[in-house]
Amino acid sequence: MRLLILGGGVFLGAAVLDSALRRGHKVTVFNRGRSRSAWPAGVDVLSGDRSTDLAALSSSAGARWDAVVDTCGYVPQELNVSAQALQGVGRYLFVSSISAYASFAHAPVLETDALASAAGIDRADRDPQHYGAQKAACEAELIARLGDRALIVRPGLIVGPGDPTGRFSHWPWRVALGGEVLVPCIDGAAPLQFIDVRDLADWMLHLLEQGAGGVFNATGPVGEVCGWARLLATCIAAVAERGAPPAALVPIAEEFLVEHDVQPWSELPLWIPTTDATMIGFTRVDLQRAIASGLQTRPLQDTVTAVLDEGLPAPSDQRCKGKLSKQREGELLALWKAGPA
Repeated sequence: MRLLILGGGVFLGAAVLDSALRRGHKVTVFNRGRSRSAWPAGVDVLSGDRSTDLAALSSSAGARWDAVVDTCGYVPQELNVSAQALQGVGRYLFVSSISAYASFAHAPVLETDALASAAGIDRADRDPQHYGAQKAACEAELIARLGDRALIVRPGLIVGPGDPTGRFSHWPWRVALGGEVLVPCIDGAAPLQFIDVRDLADWMLHLLEQGAGGVFNATGPVGEVCGWARLLATCIAAVAERGAPPAALVPIAEEFLVEHDVQPWSELPLWIPTTDATMIGFTRVDLQRAIASGLQTRPLQDTVTAVLDEGLPAPSDQRCKGKLSKQREGELLALWKAGPA
């Protein structure tokens, strides 16, 4: 397959590139060249900025590729021009997000559920608060332009090696530091959902190889529910294999965390209060369509090990920004142990 990747330099784009090459596809990448300058042998590189310079992607050039994987489209204005420039492509896979859904106040979340509205939002608006609505608008642009040649994938949290956000990685890193670790005290039945970037890339290539179309949720794990207990136990086991100092988990009641303004998801990664009725479906996204189309996910231990293999970040690392600091964690643990005032 002749494949064009919009992006391809980092994280998901890089994983798609690696997977495509392993599978024997002929790959072209189009990007600004800022995040990566060295490319594997045989990869064709086109330079340009999708927002201002699509000269390398003329409308006639679209026929040069059987498929395109768009890993870096965030606003509908971008999708309008890229889809127009690539009208001749056989299939256009757009990486959207589960954030495109209008509501998570129900479960499970299905591909047919209503999407967020971008009404009143400028087509070039990149405000993070509008991320989900703009992703939904991107989907609409692509479908309007390419119809059944559009393939839309809505991932949940993407994790694993190269993750620039540090959300999932926060937990292997923190356990590896040892000592007392603040963890949310949650019912064991509460699920977590995330997908290893390598599994997502492999499956997206599989979809293109099969000529799939339509919309797919894409998260994991596939096969069994992963909750906090399993995640933390896997982190502890992986760290123990490396001879690191032992960590002691200290479960803290959600009410205490809320009372002390611990920010869900951002400051304490992956945590969403189970009492938040507006987010009940966020970790209960339905995967039946993806599984039926071949989605598979690797053992959790493989993902945790890959994160640890990259080493621990310095406190000044951007991936640690906004996360629970050691100082703040210590203060909260002290308050928790002291009990009610």
